[in-house]
Amino acid sequence: MINPNIAWSRVDVLTAYQRLTGEIQIRGRLRETINDPEPFFHLRNVSAEPLLPGAVPLNGVPEGLFNKALIGGIRTIEAEPPPPDQPEVTRRYAMFQAGAFMVTGAAEFPKALEPKMHGEMLMKNPFFALVDVTVTVIGIVGKSWSQPVIWVNRDQMLGLYLG
Repeated sequence: MINPNIAWSRVDVLTAYQRLTGEIQIRGRLRETINDPEPFFHLRNVSAEPLLPGAVPLNGVPEGLFNKALIGGIRTIEAEPPPPDQPEVTRRYAMFQAGAFMVTGAAEFPKALEPKMHGEMLMKNPFFALVDVTVTVIGIVGKSWSQPVIWVNRDQMLGLYLG
């Protein structure tokens, strides 16, 4: 029997030297899949755009296995609908700085949560979401793009600034 909560979804994945596109098997939502304790995830139909000289472009590789610890960010190509139980949220400016890239946009928090708890809330899982973002690759002119949401890896964080 096939579990109706498991589906393949197209994603963009950011690493230190390439931007990958492929399909990931998601159980429920991306948040649960990327934050589960399994250290690796599979992609199929993988293509890669090099971000640094020497990185190899890929096109349509059938399968790949990736280490979550070395992924800087991930997002679904098609936006996921908000969870049915999502509380009313407030947004705060956020800039996430990693060694090879920066993400500027906003972090969303339940309105009832005190601002002094915002940082702790973001740090409780390995990956957390930023919305309405611009991703900029450090040291490469013209390598930036905008997207509605990205899940960034807190373990790759050099700094997180909340406004």
